[in-house]
Amino acid sequence: VSGIILNSILLYAIRKFSRSSLGTYKYLLAAFAIFDVLLTLFHMFANPTMIIVGSTFGVVTDAFFQNTVRNISAFFNIFVLVPFALMNIHFIYRFWAIRKPHLIALFSKKWFVALISLWPLGGCATW
Repeated sequence: VSGIILNSILLYAIRKFSRSSLGTYKYLLAAFAIFDVLLTLFHMFANPTMIIVGSTFGVVTDAFFQNTVRNISAFFNIFVLVPFALMNIHFIYRFWAIRKPHLIALFSKKWFVALISLWPLGGCATW
């Protein structure tokens, strides 16, 4: 519940108080917050459980839909990996802001946003 509340407050703050000088960076911040809300909701639904045997670590889901547990486990893995892809996109944005500021304009072009969106979508398709 706290994850949903805090990320909702963050979304409100991004929308209400962000300056126009942030440009498309505020959309990247909003993408993180929205996905964190979705991840929190899915975490509540999937009910992941850790299994540790010796040096082997695993995570299984204990959902109340027993006939779809395999699908829920796959989707949970997808949802856990997407923030890493978003962090990579965030790194590219910040790196370009410091080293190659002329490339920041690409983040406002629809074709570039569609292209860079393939990164997390590719991770989802892999799972």
